[in-house]
Amino acid sequence: MKDNQPYQGTLLGSKRFLPLFITQFFSAINDNVYKQSVLILLIFQAATLADGALYSNIAAGLFILPFFLFSGMAGQLAEKTEKSKLIRIVKLCEIPIMVVGAVSILTQYVWLMLATVFLMGVQSTFFGPLKYSILPQHVAPNELTKANGLVESGTFVAILIGTIFGTYYITQSVGPTLISIAVLVLAVMGYVSSRFIPISEANEPNLKFTYNIFSSTKNVFSALNSQTESVGKSVLGISWFWLIGAIVLTSLPNYVKHTMSGDELVVTSALVVFSLSIAIGSLLCEKLSRSRIELGIVPFGAILITLFLYLLSQEPAISSYLPQNLELLTLEQLLETGDMLWHFVWMAGIGIGSGFYTVPLYALIQQRTEESSRSRVIAANNVLNALFMVGSAILSIVTLSVFEWSISELLLLLAGLNLLISVYIYTKVPEFFLRFIIYILAICMYRVRTKGESNIPDEGAAVIVCNHVSFVDWMFILAASPRPIRFMVFAPIYYSPALHWLFKMAKAIPINSEKTNPEAFKKAFDEVAAALNKGELVGIFPEGKLTSDGSIDIFRRGIERIIERSPVPVIPVHLGGLWGSMFSRKAKWQLPRLKWSLVSVAVGTPIAADKVVADDLREQVLALKALHSKDSD
Repeated sequence: MKDNQPYQGTLLGSKRFLPLFITQFFSAINDNVYKQSVLILLIFQAATLADGALYSNIAAGLFILPFFLFSGMAGQLAEKTEKSKLIRIVKLCEIPIMVVGAVSILTQYVWLMLATVFLMGVQSTFFGPLKYSILPQHVAPNELTKANGLVESGTFVAILIGTIFGTYYITQSVGPTLISIAVLVLAVMGYVSSRFIPISEANEPNLKFTYNIFSSTKNVFSALNSQTESVGKSVLGISWFWLIGAIVLTSLPNYVKHTMSGDELVVTSALVVFSLSIAIGSLLCEKLSRSRIELGIVPFGAILITLFLYLLSQEPAISSYLPQNLELLTLEQLLETGDMLWHFVWMAGIGIGSGFYTVPLYALIQQRTEESSRSRVIAANNVLNALFMVGSAILSIVTLSVFEWSISELLLLLAGLNLLISVYIYTKVPEFFLRFIIYILAICMYRVRTKGESNIPDEGAAVIVCNHVSFVDWMFILAASPRPIRFMVFAPIYYSPALHWLFKMAKAIPINSEKTNPEAFKKAFDEVAAALNKGELVGIFPEGKLTSDGSIDIFRRGIERIIERSPVPVIPVHLGGLWGSMFSRKAKWQLPRLKWSLVSVAVGTPIAADKVVADDLREQVLALKALHSKDSD
C-alpha cells in the first residue's frame, strides 16, 4: 500500500486485511483437520504401539522438514515477487495436494498420507513469509499489534477447530468420506478468499534468487544478522515460545490422564482452554498496548508463562478425589473437586501470557526489519521455529523416556528455563525490560493521554524537546514513542547509585555543565552527534533543570548547537499533569490514584533544521500546552 493511501474502515472488516485473515484461517483449519485425521488413522492402523508411534513421529517430522529445506527459497521468492499473486499460487497448489490427501484418507494408504503431509509442509513453508511480511504493506503502523493479534487468535482458534473436527469425525463410520470432502472444500475456500487480497509490491524485485538449499538458507540468515539486535532477539523469543507451546500441547493428554486423572473429554477441554486462552491473550494484547507496539507487555507475558508453568507443575493429590474402583474422572466429576478447576486456570494463564509474549514480538519484527529483507527475516524465523520444535521433541524424549521424569517435572524445568531465557534476552536487549518498567509506571500507575504520537517518525534521526516537570518525564515520553529515545541526563543524576543502572540500560547520555566539566560537556555533544548520525532519536530538556513552579522556563541555546552540527528535524513535546506529583519538585509524597492521575503527552509536528530557534521551540511547546488545556475543557 502506498504511503499516501488512507487506512480506512475497521481492520477486521476492511478489504485490506479481511481476505488475508480468512485465507490464513481456512489454511490453519485445513492443516489441522488433515494432520489430526492422519495421525489417528496411522495410530489405529498400526499393528503395534511402537509402529503407531513411529508413523506419527515420521508424519510430524515430514511436516517440519520442508521448513529446513525450503524456507530460504520461500523467503527470497516472497521478497522479489508481488505477494498477493504468490499467495494465490500457493493456495491454488493446496487444491491438488488435498485431492491427493482425500484419496489417501479414503484408501488409507500409509505412504500416500505421509507424502501429503510432506506436501502440506512445503505449502506452509512458502505461505509463512508471505502472510507476515504482507501485513505492514496493508495496515497502518498503529494497527500492526491488532493485526498480529487477530492473526494469532484466528490461527489458534482454527487449530482448535481443525483438531477437534479431525479427531471426532475420522472415528465415525462416514468419517473418511466427510474428512475428504472437508479438506477439499476448505482448500477451495482458501483459494477463493486469496483472490481478494490486495496487490502488494515486491520489497526487493532485483534480488538474486537461488535454488540452492544451502545458499538460500544462508541468505535469509544473513538478512536476519544484518538487522538490529532487538529483531534478532525477538526471533529467538518467538522460537522459544514454539518450543514451550509444542511441549505443552503434546504433553496435555498425558498430563490430564496421569496427573489430573481425567478422561478423554477432559483432555479435549484442556486443549480448548489452552488454545482459546492464547487467542484471548492475543486480542487483549492490542487493548493493553493502546493500539501500538508495546514491548513492555513482553516481559509481563514471560512472567505469566513462568508463574503458571510452575503452578501447573505442582501435582495435586488426585487420589483423594477418585471414587472407589474409578480409574478416571469425567469432566463433571473433575470440576466438582474444586481444586482441579485451578489447573484449567493455570493452563489459561499460560495461554494468555503466550499471547502477551508473541504478538508484540511479531509486530516488532515487521516494523523494525528493513523492508527489503522483511520476508527473508521471517523465513529465517520459520527455520528457527522448526529447529526449536524439533528441540522440544528431543527435550521431551530425554526427560520423559531417558531420565524417566514425570510431566510435572518437565513443566517445572520449562518454567526455570523460560525464566533464564527471558533474563538472557532482556539482558542483551535492555529495551524490553526498560519498556516493562515504563509500562508499569506510565500505564498501570497513571492514565496517560497521548496526542500526536504519529509525528514521531518510524525511522530516521530527530531531536525531541520537551518541558521538564519531573524526574520521570523521560519515561512518559518513551511511553508515547514507538522507538527508543536516548535522553541527555544531568551527570550527577545519571551516575547516582540508585538510578545509574536504569539510565545505562536506557542508553542515556550524561551531560555536565560546561563550567564544571568542559570535557564531559563536549563528550556529551559528541555522543549526541554520533547518535543522530546513526539515525537515532535523541531527547533533551532545553530548560536544563526541573521547573520550580510548574511554568516553562527559557530554552537554552544548546539545542541550536546540536542542530548546527547535525541538521535533523526537531519535534516539540509538552508534558502535562505531572506537576505536584511525587516525582516533581512540588512533591506530594503519596502514591498516584488511578482515577485522578492523568498525564498528557502532546507531540507537535517536526520543525525543519533550518528553522530551529530555541525561543521559537519554547513557543511551540507552550502552544501544545494551550491546545491540551483547550481539549481538556
